[in-house]
Amino acid sequence: MHIPRFIFTPTVLLLAAFAGGCQSLDDALKPLPKPAARVIGADVRNLNLDSLDLVFDIEITNPYGVKLPVVELNYALGSGDLQLLQGGINTLANVPANGASVIQVPARLDFAAVTQTLSNVSPGSILPYHAEINIAVDAPFVGAINLPLKHEGEIPIPAVPEISLASFDIGEMTWEEVSATAKLRVKNTNQFQIDLAKLQFDLELGDETVASAGTRRTYSLTPGQSEIVEIPISFSPRAFGVSITGIFDMLSGSVADYGITGILDLGTRFGPLSIPFSYGGETVIQR
Repeated sequence: MHIPRFIFTPTVLLLAAFAGGCQSLDDALKPLPKPAARVIGADVRNLNLDSLDLVFDIEITNPYGVKLPVVELNYALGSGDLQLLQGGINTLANVPANGASVIQVPARLDFAAVTQTLSNVSPGSILPYHAEINIAVDAPFVGAINLPLKHEGEIPIPAVPEISLASFDIGEMTWEEVSATAKLRVKNTNQFQIDLAKLQFDLELGDETVASAGTRRTYSLTPGQSEIVEIPISFSPRAFGVSITGIFDMLSGSVADYGITGILDLGTRFGPLSIPFSYGGETVIQR
């Protein structure tokens, strides 16, 4: 009996694959999935008069059934056509199989270096920036894959608000106690709104520190706006190392030299900001 012989050509194999179902062929011909990355956050932290930290949250997605090593991460930060800084991080993670990880990328920005690089930028400004971030991962069967990212945003370069003693209004004045109201004029010298959350200060009249006082009332100041902050003060003339008569003579005059030193706690859309200040001048004594 003659048994026919079948020749398994590529065409036959292809037909067999179709006979077994199109899904298996589609899976065989489908390209490997690729990892992805995106910026999910960019926060300003540790804001002060000298510097800030700009922290990027980078989410990396791994489509593979094995862990995905992140082998390199570099960034460059600029404004307009000028580069402000560049850097990278050395402590890198493995993205879990079929999962995602978030890597934090901190960049410290020194304001002295910024104003030196950008001559048109001064304290109180809002600075637009652009960031370019490149992530390299070691993909299975493929090798190194670069995941480039871009992000744009704004950062502040804060300025100290102007503070002056508009007037010192005397209430009751006896040999034992003087009650008064210090009227402080606070001007926002920034291009962004500030919320005055706390004002603490030492007040000096003449050559004597007469009181330590403050307020926790909140004042919102738009760019360039001024506000009079009234703060009640009381002190004993006997506490000074000069004659009581000398204190009374100063408080009975029309003007007096003053000095005011303290701390402002501010809220901004970029985060909290604590600013030391020191101002002096001449103020009106009112009774």
